[in-house]
Amino acid sequence: MMRLNYQRHCYQLLRRKAMCGLFVLIFPLIFPCLFTPFTHASPSTFSEWNVPKPRHLRLLRSALQRERLTGEQSDLWAPLADQGWRPYLGSVNAPSLPQKSEGYLQVFLDGGLNQQRMGICDAVAVAKIVNATLVIPHLEVNPVWQDSSSFMDIFDVDHFMNVLKDDIPIIKALPDEFSWSTREYYATAIRGTRIKRAPVHASANWYLENVFPVLQSNGIAAISPFSHRLSFDNLPSEIQQLRCKVNFKALVFVPHIRALGDALVHRLRYPPGQSQASSTDYLRETTDQNGKQNPQKFVVLHLRFDKDMAAHSACDFGGGKAEKLALAKYRQTI
Repeated sequence: MMRLNYQRHCYQLLRRKAMCGLFVLIFPLIFPCLFTPFTHASPSTFSEWNVPKPRHLRLLRSALQRERLTGEQSDLWAPLADQGWRPYLGSVNAPSLPQKSEGYLQVFLDGGLNQQRMGICDAVAVAKIVNATLVIPHLEVNPVWQDSSSFMDIFDVDHFMNVLKDDIPIIKALPDEFSWSTREYYATAIRGTRIKRAPVHASANWYLENVFPVLQSNGIAAISPFSHRLSFDNLPSEIQQLRCKVNFKALVFVPHIRALGDALVHRLRYPPGQSQASSTDYLRETTDQNGKQNPQKFVVLHLRFDKDMAAHSACDFGGGKAEKLALAKYRQTI
């Protein structure tokens, strides 16, 4: 009898536990409001059980650690060590202006500002090769940027001419006898004075064989298109030196562009106070007002840095022989 009562007691105890477990399971279904927010701004009764955990704990710890180490200077922002690079501008012999020009050289430059800048350097070098008087290059309207700025709108033309006065003769516009040689003139028909098929990365000899005779016969030669039309390899050293002189000495932005660039860089390094009022000349007016603040850190990202730009820049990006071969192969492919 005692054994039977004990078994009955155990059975009832198990039954109560099962009922409690079942109640716990169906309770959220009976009272869902206790487990869901009443509004987007009101938490549920048991929502603290489901507090979201950080998804990127490693990044979070790293950020907290950086906050504690703000006083330490990172190697990333330290000035680069001198690697021995120097401008290739020194010339063994003083520049000599030819006594007689063979004629006038016109170039029509397409592409963006980087391509046009390289084209200007090439144009000066080609004018030197064929002993021509260079007409200030014509900048085509870029189909992407729709920018109709002329050479004189972007670059200081007087500075350009003055720096190169001992290297090649340069004029701003053609004399009246050649005023017919315009962009519109070459767009309407095939002209004997236009060199249309200059190969990409043409050699100096190519210009002597194909452009020099046109200059001698007509007194003028127009090259269009003129983008990447001069080789970087196997050029006489004085021609390459002249090319670098154009890029690093002769090409200077007009004063208002330089002022804007200086103001932007200054703003990045020395952020202004929030209390300063804005105006139409906002950047320039506030450039010199924050010199006492500590320099800030910033990164500049060139979103156009791709294989095409790298291949035609003739720069060394630190990839060694493999990089040079890859870029050379890409130039051949296109």
